[in-house]
Amino acid sequence: MKNLFIVFTVMIMPIFANAQSFNPSQQVLLHGTVMGIDEKAPQLVQLPTMKPIVTLNHVEKAKAKLAREEQKLIKIARKAWDKEDDLKKEQDQLKTLENASQNNNDADHQKKIEALKKQIAKSQEKVNQAKIEVELESKKVEDLEKAIDDAKYTRHD
Repeated sequence: MKNLFIVFTVMIMPIFANAQSFNPSQQVLLHGTVMGIDEKAPQLVQLPTMKPIVTLNHVEKAKAKLAREEQKLIKIARKAWDKEDDLKKEQDQLKTLENASQNNNDADHQKKIEALKKQIAKSQEKVNQAKIEVELESKKVEDLEKAIDDAKYTRHD
């Protein structure tokens, strides 16, 4: 029984010695020489891949930009509407002052009317500028929508 134990440990000892100094590159060579093959395993041929016509990443970026521009358009339009509301309020105030001036011919009252007319003119310029900004932003949004439609049918590298 002692002899069997000694023979068994002598046979197993090289396995433990190899396990402690494991190196994968030697493992490939060992398998190659043990199997009788002196070469490495053949490499698979890399076939060229075709990119799809629609690059999803490009289209997604364009859609995200479109969403940002639409939000920007909404904000600009709200500001324009607020400016129009302010202009209407000022015009109503002017009508009220002019109606009150028929009863009152005070010089201070005339100065208030003139100041309000100047304010209305400034407000009208702001409203016109806001309308121009809304038109420009809506043009950008339309251009982005067209670009997204065109991107669906073109290839981007």
